[in-house]
Amino acid sequence: MSALTTTWPPSIVVVNPEVATPPTAVIRLSRSAALFCLLCLVFVTEYEQAGSTTAKSILYNPLAGGFRLLDIAVLGLGLAHGFALGCSRARVRAFPRKLILLMAAFGMAIAVSLVYGFERGGRNFFFDWRALALGLAFYFVYRFWVQSMAEARAAITCFGAVAGVHLVILFYSYLHGQGDSLLGMRIPLFDGPSISAFVFAALLGLSLFGGGSENRRRWVWLILSAGAILLVALCFRRTYWAEFAVGVALLAITARGRRVRTVALPLCMFAIAFLVLGTSFAERLSSIDFTRDDAPYSEDNSDHVGDVLDAWTQVRAAPLLGIGLGTSYPTWHIRNWKEESVMVHNAPLHVWLKYGLLGLAVYLAYHLSLFRCLQMQGKRSPPRHRVIINAVFAYLAAQFIVSFGFTPWPYSAVQSTNLIAFLLAVAFVREPLCHPQVFLSSPRASTPQLIWKTQYSA
Repeated sequence: MSALTTTWPPSIVVVNPEVATPPTAVIRLSRSAALFCLLCLVFVTEYEQAGSTTAKSILYNPLAGGFRLLDIAVLGLGLAHGFALGCSRARVRAFPRKLILLMAAFGMAIAVSLVYGFERGGRNFFFDWRALALGLAFYFVYRFWVQSMAEARAAITCFGAVAGVHLVILFYSYLHGQGDSLLGMRIPLFDGPSISAFVFAALLGLSLFGGGSENRRRWVWLILSAGAILLVALCFRRTYWAEFAVGVALLAITARGRRVRTVALPLCMFAIAFLVLGTSFAERLSSIDFTRDDAPYSEDNSDHVGDVLDAWTQVRAAPLLGIGLGTSYPTWHIRNWKEESVMVHNAPLHVWLKYGLLGLAVYLAYHLSLFRCLQMQGKRSPPRHRVIINAVFAYLAAQFIVSFGFTPWPYSAVQSTNLIAFLLAVAFVREPLCHPQVFLSSPRASTPQLIWKTQYSA
């Protein structure tokens, strides 16, 4: 008797019960362990404070040929999981085709930039695009373990647990006089990608509290959101204040009938932050006005503006190809800060500078298509999954919008590409339109088709 018999419709599968399958409990435990370990890397700081190139964790220490321990481990995991996905005949490729084509086009822009940078005497060719390659490897791993909406909800719960643990650790350290320092102010955390991850945790908690979760879990998500909002407020970083504000605005637009509830908690938590920080909070808030640098906590405003002006000068001189990867350029407006620079704190301008006009066009087209695909995915998803997609859309769109200001390109940080890969894997999952009938001899296949190319892929 054949181990696999397929009937019409194609989604109905009858499996020989004599063929053993891995226990569901083992699959769930393996998924939870894999996701927990990978998501913890989102909060492991890559570099020291203030733009240093010195690795803060042993995972980022260089080994050989420019590769680091984390690079080798993640690329190895990505290749193994990608091979497993390729061996399985399950329909796990839920990522929109047009986004794949745009990503391939951006890969061409990277290749052109590498060649051009080599011709111009560039040296550090791993800089900037390496995190993108690792993000692709992360995506293969997440896609292997997250293939249905039920698995996506389990993965989101795992992220909430990881974020909650880190919140407790950071608040405990902060209350005991530890943490980082910014402009003479003691803050819980300085690392930008980690703070941005807490921005998503806050938006996710707000969205799940509004709908899609059970009554008991709703309050857990509300507590997580409140803690994440307070942490973001206390970290004193204007970029992530703006990222969170834009995210809340976008989330309120999608949360019909729950807009007041969505905005109320952020206002309360920022009010608590104002009580804790006092007038320093208001002074830091007023320093968002980049037209002045004479106010408290706004001394670096002129440097941010000068950084953009120096990069714009380089782009005007070479608008087609930019300066290429691995190269640096002299500065004139920020020479007191640094005499040469390799990146600019403005994402679109940075892409134009490094990857040329082709890279900029693909970069903008990809994000516009991504947001459209997320909206369409949310419309055809059930409510319990739609609230997750709403949070993903609000976060990624806010990150993109704020990057037009004085914010670095987020895809140069491994922590950020790790989180983005996770969010895309969670958002773009699809349930079959024709669900399989339930037979004692046909257990539900998953991950992919229960770990490997077994009886489900004849």
